[in-house]
Amino acid sequence: MKKLKSNKELILDIPASQNQGNTHQRLWQAVIDTAIIEWMRGPFRHKHKAEYFLFRDEDDFAFVCRSAGLNPESVRESLWAARAKAAVGSHSDAA
Repeated sequence: MKKLKSNKELILDIPASQNQGNTHQRLWQAVIDTAIIEWMRGPFRHKHKAEYFLFRDEDDFAFVCRSAGLNPESVRESLWAARAKAAVGSHSDAA
């Protein structure tokens, strides 16, 4: 079974082991990482807030991504793909 760190790598296509960017960018990358962790495994309240931030927020999300040195549209596309893959996986588990 893969660890959550690997899941983040797949979602953002950024190897977590690489210290990409300057300290400021790594700080903002950690904000995105935290939101992804909360979306995937957090308690309902945190999961709900993280999901809003990652999938619907129009202002802060773009700012955080750009501050992290990432393209907001690319990050969101990766998140939507991961969400779709998770939905397919959960439906096949239920069958």
